[in-house]
Amino acid sequence: MKQKFLYQLIAKLKGFLSLLILYGFISFSFTQFSNEQIRIRFLYLTNLLYHDFWLFAESKVYPSEFEKISLIFKKPLVREVNVSFEFPAIVEATKELQLQSKHSGRIQKIHVLEGQTVKKGQLLAELDDELLKLEGDKLNISLEVSKANQLISFEKWKQAEQLIEVKIREIDKKTELLQVNESEWELSKDLREKKEILWKQGFVSLSEIEKWRLDEENKFSIYKNTKRDRNNLLSLLKLNLDVDDIGAPDKLKVWKEKNTLIERTEYELSLTNTKILENQIKYNKQLVAESKLFAPKAGKILKIYLKEGELTNHLPFISLIENGDLSISFQVGESDLNLILPGKKVDFYPSLKGTQVAPGKIQNVSGYLEPRTHGIGVKAKLFQNNGSLLTGMFGTAKIDSDITKEILIVPTKSVYGDDLSGYYLLIKHGDSIEKRFIQCKPYNDFEMEVFTGINADELFQVNTK
Repeated sequence: MKQKFLYQLIAKLKGFLSLLILYGFISFSFTQFSNEQIRIRFLYLTNLLYHDFWLFAESKVYPSEFEKISLIFKKPLVREVNVSFEFPAIVEATKELQLQSKHSGRIQKIHVLEGQTVKKGQLLAELDDELLKLEGDKLNISLEVSKANQLISFEKWKQAEQLIEVKIREIDKKTELLQVNESEWELSKDLREKKEILWKQGFVSLSEIEKWRLDEENKFSIYKNTKRDRNNLLSLLKLNLDVDDIGAPDKLKVWKEKNTLIERTEYELSLTNTKILENQIKYNKQLVAESKLFAPKAGKILKIYLKEGELTNHLPFISLIENGDLSISFQVGESDLNLILPGKKVDFYPSLKGTQVAPGKIQNVSGYLEPRTHGIGVKAKLFQNNGSLLTGMFGTAKIDSDITKEILIVPTKSVYGDDLSGYYLLIKHGDSIEKRFIQCKPYNDFEMEVFTGINADELFQVNTK
């Protein structure tokens, strides 16, 4: 009994020593090869596995530098600010005209430059009318092709009507055959029922009954196959019409109209295309003289989108603005409409980094509510243009309200993490340090605004590096 007890005790000691050796190996590896970032990120694992007695004094590395330096903890800075509302905005010219030619053509000569001041009625550009002549020839060829397609579609329409007549005759034949097969099947069914009565009375043998049943099944299969073939033919045509009150010739006419709708539509479309091309040819002749573009109003050339020799393609190629004033446009919701008043200050933050903030004021508020977004259009005029703002530039319109709120501010370098894994602070929790994830955004170049994860009374570790 004592010997058995000793064997068990020795076995348990061996297991304990194995676990102790495994723990020592893992602790030695973690202490030797882990860096400061790993020890900060996994604090609980550091407390469990990190032991500085594995290291020599001259190469000793302290977990997270907690024992090496004195840690500094402080509360978040509480700052009272005005509640501001931000809206996506886009820069646009205060008064801008997009000029385009009445027809497509190649630009033969541009008489103005970007930034040049022009008068009303001044010649801006000339177009080459050679393309108009080529377009006229193209339309004439297209007209001949359309007339040919008109004849082809007419022949297809008539052939489709003849094909409908053939299919209807096939359906009639299948219908007659279906009636015959149905009659034979019903006759076989009646004979089989009578034979079963005689069989029950003992006048007919069981083999003869099976023969009649097999005959009934064969005729029923023939009936079903014939019905399926007829239904397949019917599915190709639209015959489910309420035409019982008209004669057979009129029925055939109605069926032709319904089942040749595509071919007849193609024919009518070819007729319409022919008329359209004829009108386009007439209109093309009137456009030959309209090859010059004049300024509708006096102003300044903001942008020339095309060069000499390029095609206009019915797109604006000259942008005319009366002066250098710029505005921003954005939309606000119904609940924020009370903040938007004409004359209220607006700060525009361009999305391009390094661009200065442009101040302005609200110029007008639209009286139309967008049904889909429930937004109201707002336009604000910027006070000045320092040259860095361009039309079409995106940014954020910021409007301050009279409402104030308190926000929590922490130094940017005391916040760890990234956008992928999340941001966190090292919070002092009693005698230990807790890693706590937060939601934050940059407040300025050196500070972060914290939304959730810490309150004003808690202490966080300040990174002094």
